[in-house]
Amino acid sequence: MTTAINFDGHTEDDNRPLGIDVATREFVRAFFRHASQDTFPVVCPHDGALGQFKQYASEERVDPARCVGVNQNDADTLAEAGHLFRYDPGFLKHIWTRRQFGQNLYSISGLVHASSTDSVMDTVGQYLTAPTQSWDALVCPSNSIKAAVMTVIEHWQEYLKERTGADFRCPMQFPVIPLGTDTRQFAEITSDQQRLNQRQSLDIEEDEIVILFAGRLNFIAKANPLPLMLGVERAAIEAKTPVRLVFCGYFNDELSELGFKEAAAAVCNLARVSFIRHGDAEYPDGFWAGADIFCSLADNIQESFGLTPIEAMASELPVVASDWDGYRDTVRDGVDGYLIPTLAPRKGLGDDLAYTYFSRQATYGDYLGATQQSTAVDIDALTDALKRLIENPNLRRTLGAAGKERANDKFAWPKIILAYEEFWRELADRRSRDNKIAAKRVGKPFHPSRPDPFDMFESFPSAHFSETGEIELIISNWSEAMKLIALKTGFVYADSLIEIEEMPFLIGHLEPGRPVPIKVLIGLLPQLESNDLIRTLNWLTKLGICRYHP
Repeated sequence: MTTAINFDGHTEDDNRPLGIDVATREFVRAFFRHASQDTFPVVCPHDGALGQFKQYASEERVDPARCVGVNQNDADTLAEAGHLFRYDPGFLKHIWTRRQFGQNLYSISGLVHASSTDSVMDTVGQYLTAPTQSWDALVCPSNSIKAAVMTVIEHWQEYLKERTGADFRCPMQFPVIPLGTDTRQFAEITSDQQRLNQRQSLDIEEDEIVILFAGRLNFIAKANPLPLMLGVERAAIEAKTPVRLVFCGYFNDELSELGFKEAAAAVCNLARVSFIRHGDAEYPDGFWAGADIFCSLADNIQESFGLTPIEAMASELPVVASDWDGYRDTVRDGVDGYLIPTLAPRKGLGDDLAYTYFSRQATYGDYLGATQQSTAVDIDALTDALKRLIENPNLRRTLGAAGKERANDKFAWPKIILAYEEFWRELADRRSRDNKIAAKRVGKPFHPSRPDPFDMFESFPSAHFSETGEIELIISNWSEAMKLIALKTGFVYADSLIEIEEMPFLIGHLEPGRPVPIKVLIGLLPQLESNDLIRTLNWLTKLGICRYHP
C-alpha cells in the first residue's frame, strides 16, 4: 500500500516557527526517510506547495522525481495508492469528494494538533454527518486529545438524538500515535564540548545548575512562566545552590516579552534568569547541551502533545513537566523525571467562556487566557522535584539516561512512521471487509448541500430540456454556426459541454426540418458522455442553432 500526502505548503519563518508548521515539516521529512514506499504521491493546491514538498524530498536525499503530483479529483490514482493522509483534521472536503467516485476506493486520515480552536471543534462535529467510514481515521497525539475530541462527538450525538430521535455514530477510528523527533540530531548537538561552550557563553559557573525551558514564550497561549519562576526560586533558596533559569525561544509580541521579564524581575532574586532568542547565531541548536534539567509546565488547552519534553529526553536531560495532556503520555513520573500535579475548574464552570468565544465577544486569545488563568500547577510539588534534582547529580544522570532510552525506543521517527504504516494497513484491511455507510445512490447528490443545480433550481425555468424530447437543426451552415459559437457571450464554459472538436460530428447527425429523438442521438453517439451531450444540445438551442421539441 502507498500513502498519498495532502500537503498545502506553508511559509517558514526560522525566527518565529509555528509549532504546526514545524511538526508538518518534520513529519514529511521523516516520512521521506523512513516510509517503505517507492513513490510519494502528493495532493497540493498549487505548484508552490508541490515545489516545497519536492524540496523536502531533496533535503532528505530522495529523488524529487519520486514525488508525483495528484489531482484531488483523480480517484483512480488515489485508489491505486489506497490511502490519503492530511496533517490536520480538515479532510472533510476529501471525504465528500470520494463519495462522488466511490466510498471504498481509498482510506482517508488526518492528525489533530490543538483541539481548542473553533474550526477544529466544528470540523470534529461534522464527522458525524459527513460520509466518513470505518476505514477513515483521525490520529490523536495523546490520550487527552482523544478524550477532548470524543467529548465534542458525544455532545453532537446527544444533540442530534434530541433533534431527530435517531442515534448517530461516527464510524471513524481515533488511534493515539505520538509525535516523533529526530533523536540522532539531539545526540549530535549535546557533546561535552558543546556543553562547555554554551555555558561559557552565558557566564555560567561550574557549580551552577541550569534549568531550561524551550519553546514559544507566550504566557497566554503556551505556558504561564510564573509557577516555574516561583518553583525555581524556592528550590534555589532551599537547596542553597546557584541556579540559572534559561528561557530559549521567541516572544510572539511585546506583551509576552514584557510579561516574562516583569515576572522574572519580581520573583527571581537568588535564581538568575537568562533569555535566548530562537535563531540566535550563537545558539543555532538551542541550549540543550548547556542545561542540567528541563522544565515545562504547560497549562494551556491549546497544547496537544508537547515536543520539547521528548527533545529534552533525547538530550539526556531529566524532565520536570506538568501533569497535563500529552506530557502525561511522555514523561514517566519518577523514571524519566517528574510530573507535577495540575488543577483546573470542574466541568460546568466554563459555559460562559465557550459562549463568549463562539459569539466573538472574546477572541481565541481571550478564550485561552481565561482557561489557563484558572489552571494551577502545584508549586510545592514543583519545588520538591527541582530541589531533589538540583541536589543530586546522580539522580539527574539516572533519570536523563532513562529518558534518552525512552525517546529512542518510543518517539524516534523510525518508530513513529512504522506505527503510522501499520495503522494505515489496518485501515486498508477494514476497507476490504466493512460495509459502506450512507453509500451514494443513483440520482442523488454526493453532498446534500451541493445538489445538481438543475435540481435545486428546478422551479426557475418554464420547462425542462430532457432526453425525452427531440432536437432539430436550424442553422445548417457551419461557418454561420461558428460565428455564434465563437462569441464571448456564446462560448462561456467549455468543461460542461462536449469537446469543440466533436461539434461538427454532432451537428452532422442533425437536419433542418427533421427533428431527431434525443434518445436516438445518444445511442448513435456512445463515445460522447450523455450529460455533456444533452447540455450541449440545450446550449445550441440557446444560440439559435437548434430548436427543441418537447
